[in-house]
Amino acid sequence: MGKRLSNNLGLKILSVFLAFFVWLAVVNISNPEDTDTQEVPLEILNENILASSGKTYELLTDKNTVTVSYRVRTLDSGSIRASDFRAYIDLADMYEPTGSIPVKVEVKNNKSRLVDSPVARPGVIRVLTEDLQRKPFNLVAEVEGQPAAGYKRGAVTLSPSYVYVSGPVSMVGRISKVGIVINIEGADSDRTGTASVRCFDANDNELTEFAEDDRLTFSRSEINYSLTILKSKDLPLDFRPEGRVAEGYRFTGIESSRNSVAVKGLKSDLADIHSITISGPELNMDGATSDREVTIDLKKYLPEGVELVDSSGEIKIVMKVEALESRTYRLSSGQIRLVGSDSRYNYQYGSEYVNVVVKGLKEDLDHLTEAEVEAELDASSLKPGTYNTDLTFRLGAAYEVVSYDRPQITIQEKGIEGTSEAFEPSESKKEEAASTEAGEEGSSAVTHQNGE
Repeated sequence: MGKRLSNNLGLKILSVFLAFFVWLAVVNISNPEDTDTQEVPLEILNENILASSGKTYELLTDKNTVTVSYRVRTLDSGSIRASDFRAYIDLADMYEPTGSIPVKVEVKNNKSRLVDSPVARPGVIRVLTEDLQRKPFNLVAEVEGQPAAGYKRGAVTLSPSYVYVSGPVSMVGRISKVGIVINIEGADSDRTGTASVRCFDANDNELTEFAEDDRLTFSRSEINYSLTILKSKDLPLDFRPEGRVAEGYRFTGIESSRNSVAVKGLKSDLADIHSITISGPELNMDGATSDREVTIDLKKYLPEGVELVDSSGEIKIVMKVEALESRTYRLSSGQIRLVGSDSRYNYQYGSEYVNVVVKGLKEDLDHLTEAEVEAELDASSLKPGTYNTDLTFRLGAAYEVVSYDRPQITIQEKGIEGTSEAFEPSESKKEEAASTEAGEEGSSAVTHQNGE
């Protein structure tokens, strides 16, 4: 069977060639007509007609090409190209009620090879016209990313600072702001350059579709920018109130909504700044009998060349004022240190106890015990006799002695009868008294001459 097929192979090949030549002869003799198409770019003519009347347009089609259909002889079909045709619409031909414009086709090459005139599909293009608007916008800078650690973004300078946007009213009306986007991720030095204009809606969303719409134009599409990168630093706030509160009251401190603030500036400007001092009339406490609350603008206290990282510099502070209380403490005569005693004399107190009235804040008075109320009597200038003496009290700055009972002391020479209840300070007491006389730095001494 295979041998029989191989024996007929030559005949079969010959038959194919004969069939081809027969077909070629028929085509050359008859050369039938055929219909073919080409995709041809669509041109728009006389755009200035609408622009001059303050209008813009939009083609209501998804393509920027049309399909050109034509009839051609079979043998010529392979020589026809899309470049042989020109398809266009003329805005001057627009039918106003419907906005329809016919598509026209011109044959640029190989016109003789076409059987008849070509036609376009679609044959009519609808055009939507709209009023043209030109509107100015102040440019804004949208900054993306974070600078390097220890740095903050500074001021941005744009050139130009505004642009005019021209386009259909419906498009321009959607624009809330126009600006550029600057990326400062990891920046530790100033940034300069150019950036393309972008449009944003009222929700700060970028209108990305406007970037590719030729109907929207800008007076300047590229904007020059300069952005300063500043060194940052956290500084504590140093409050310095002035004035005196009313008698019977005490200033107890300041409560602030912020105890420190982040600032930025040139590295050289921040080098010698370690705190921000807040003082002046706003912190005046003269005559205060209650807390005073004030709002302060920190920007007023910043050194030149330094600015806040946050835009808001307002803080609230409360200057605390508390009323003083008085409390009576009972001291035994043994608690009174005798200073400047003379070994030749005996000393005797007229009463066993002394009442002392101390003024201070309630919380402080609650922590003060009678044992901590130290009193001294200076006998260095006293000779034998009986005296109502003054006392000196050594208390902390938180306390004030208002009044006390002036103790009576009797001094007698030793050896005189009737001095059995008198006492003579021991040598250790004398040494202690001598040390006290030399003075104790850092102590607060209060001496009352009249005991009231």
